[in-house]
Amino acid sequence: MNINTINRLLGFLVLSFLALVCIATSVKAQAAPAAQSPEVTALIDRAVIENLMVDYYSHIGNSSFNFGQYFVKDGVLDVNGIVAKGAEEIKALYVRASGGAAAAPPKQDPNAPPPGMFNMQLTNLKVEVTGNTATADMFWSSVESKTLISPPSVTEYGRDHTQLVKQNGHWLIKHRVVTSGGGMPEGELQSYRNMKR
Repeated sequence: MNINTINRLLGFLVLSFLALVCIATSVKAQAAPAAQSPEVTALIDRAVIENLMVDYYSHIGNSSFNFGQYFVKDGVLDVNGIVAKGAEEIKALYVRASGGAAAAPPKQDPNAPPPGMFNMQLTNLKVEVTGNTATADMFWSSVESKTLISPPSVTEYGRDHTQLVKQNGHWLIKHRVVTSGGGMPEGELQSYRNMKR
């Protein structure tokens, strides 16, 4: 073997070794991602909780929706002093708030304007995350138009203070207190007066 062949062979071996080191380093870097900082984890958790609250409020007005899925097993919902604990009581509270079991809509006059919409709005949402616990505070309002041509009106508004816990990687409501600031149903006035605030 001449010296040029040996040099080429050594060069090839060195380049092959360097290529293998680069590939191994790249695979190792992909297999073990860097740990997230607590600040990044808290930001992600905050976004998840914001979405949870928006999703929760989007179902209000639908008495057949299972709101219990958002709560821990023994979760508490306090609406103007009317307290429900656990999924069944929470479901019953929402059925009561919507006027009872869902009935068939009344027959519509074909010449009448189509029915309007009911929506819940959240504002000033503030979420604070501390490890596996969090709080969410916000203002809410319900807006309704009786028909598509009638002007919308705010039918009720108030505050919401919610305590959440993270269980098995999912955020759930532990205790939620909803307090009206106006437009409260008259039937809730006594329980509202008895509320601890």
